[in-house]
Amino acid sequence: MDTLKIATFIGEEDITAPVYKIESFPITNPLAVEMAQKILEENEGDYLCGFVSLIYNNVVIFGEEQITESLLDTWSSLSNILESRYDGSKEEIIFLDNYPYVYTTIQELDQFYEIQLDCHQRFLVPIELFKNEVKKEFINFVEFCKNEKLQFSEESSYRALLETYDELFF
Repeated sequence: MDTLKIATFIGEEDITAPVYKIESFPITNPLAVEMAQKILEENEGDYLCGFVSLIYNNVVIFGEEQITESLLDTWSSLSNILESRYDGSKEEIIFLDNYPYVYTTIQELDQFYEIQLDCHQRFLVPIELFKNEVKKEFINFVEFCKNEKLQFSEESSYRALLETYDELFF
């Protein structure tokens, strides 16, 4: 039986730590709210840092290494596969300001999505299983932002994310 789990973490690099470390909390943890508010305040509401975790059959495809300056952009790009206009062709997954993952892509390949993480790593995940998890976690992330009344700036991509949410689910 295939297992696939997607989760969203709010977090940022701890630049005060003696070794590279990311301080993060899943959005299901109450501490994620405090961290999100702090990050948004530091970034004037433009960016919410963190990462999306994608684990398929105990293999980590996305994780801390794919930390992004903009979870909004990452979720916006991941949600593209849920839209009716998506035709299965190659789409970019945005991990803002994270080289070498600036060219991460996803596309349909038979009964799978092929995720090209970087020039060396490719993964195949079943389409329906992946779409169901993306949909579930996309809803969780948007509702986290809405329910916790996170304050995004007008320049952020938050409004576009809400429009996608409304189009897809209402």
